[in-house]
Amino acid sequence: MPASSASHRPQADVARRLVAEIGSEGRRSILAQSERQRLKRGQVLFHAGQTAEYLFVVRTGHVQYSRLATNGRQVVLGILAPGDVFGLGSLVLSPMQYIGTAEAVESSELIAWSARTIRRLAVKYPQLTNNVLHIALEYVAIFTERHEQLVTSTAEQRVARALSSLGATSGTPGRNGVEVRIKNEQLAALADVSVFTASRVLNGWARKGALSKTRGAVQIVSPERLLRD
Repeated sequence: MPASSASHRPQADVARRLVAEIGSEGRRSILAQSERQRLKRGQVLFHAGQTAEYLFVVRTGHVQYSRLATNGRQVVLGILAPGDVFGLGSLVLSPMQYIGTAEAVESSELIAWSARTIRRLAVKYPQLTNNVLHIALEYVAIFTERHEQLVTSTAEQRVARALSSLGATSGTPGRNGVEVRIKNEQLAALADVSVFTASRVLNGWARKGALSKTRGAVQIVSPERLLRD
């Protein structure tokens, strides 16, 4: 969903995955106890390893979720778009740590609940815990599919899948296609390829006319041509 669309939608609509199957009074109560947090482009919300003190929903903008591998390479776990929920460990009673670092890709706004608040609400509205579990399982499914792609797909196919997925979930439609705000390094990490490979693949598609590149963004002109010979 483009950020421009989400900014005009009610909080309850953006947070619908979190409050699904909860009555209207409960939804109002949950959202009324949240707070807004605004991030500037490049601002780090938290680092991997810090105690999970908040549960977040992206309201506008996009947030990169990443961590450092043992070899020092940054691994991008995902680019979070409006409606995405993260900081799920805040719901657990025993202290948990954030598994990644959250950094704003652009100016963004979040809906947030402190760990203490979201735990209290989960006791009052058990469906909230069920919804968080569903969201967590969706993330597990995404990473399972990503691992399968790593084993069974070519580098070009993985880049195509990562770029197409970003276009569908966080791209901004325009007259000449769908713009995805992402750097080569981020796309490479999402596709589990080297930066050199990601750049080579993108350049090849640009020559075919399937996309165009600008600094920090890719314009997908013809998605169906990304893997056409």
